[in-house]
Amino acid sequence: MAAIELVIFDMDDVLCRYDFPRRLACLSDITGLEAAFIEAAIFGSGFDDLGDRGCFTAEEYLQQFGARLGVSVSREDWLWARRQSITPDPAMLALAEQVGGQVPVALLSNNGPVLYEGLGEVFPQAAQLFGERVFFSCQLASSKEEPAIFHAVLKKLDGQAASTLFIDDSATYIAAARRAGLQTHQFSGIKGLAETLRSFKLSPY
Repeated sequence: MAAIELVIFDMDDVLCRYDFPRRLACLSDITGLEAAFIEAAIFGSGFDDLGDRGCFTAEEYLQQFGARLGVSVSREDWLWARRQSITPDPAMLALAEQVGGQVPVALLSNNGPVLYEGLGEVFPQAAQLFGERVFFSCQLASSKEEPAIFHAVLKKLDGQAASTLFIDDSATYIAAARRAGLQTHQFSGIKGLAETLRSFKLSPY
């Protein structure tokens, strides 16, 4: 088993709990529209996925977001709704910080340009912890469904796939990371992750 020299964390449902229905409810309050309509127009249509893949600037995304709903949504309101949908996990953030005292750590998330620019307002703990090692799919014009995104991050960090551990709750993204040659852990709770870290001689506590 190769020694781990870099650890990459997913964000939603790893470092924080993400409540998508809560986000829809907040957007419904902002716009006066039904949550089901918002879900279909923005998330079910594939539009938000295009944002995650870097097809729009933040300004373009917000313009089209409003056009699809027929109601303008400001950057501040969009970020507020996103902020209300997450609950940071203090134990996981502390664990990531502890690992970061042993090897470099990074964050990789499938998300779009508005959240990328506003991460410090939505999830300041993560922005502070990872600093310049925050990577969003929109930056890299890719997705964690594709091995190429992992190669792109490793190139930016001068990392090697075999000595990098990727942590994510999605089986699909874990499979893509494995195809890219990374070591992986499919997250289902801090206890299991701690055991994996110990197996790589990265003491979590």
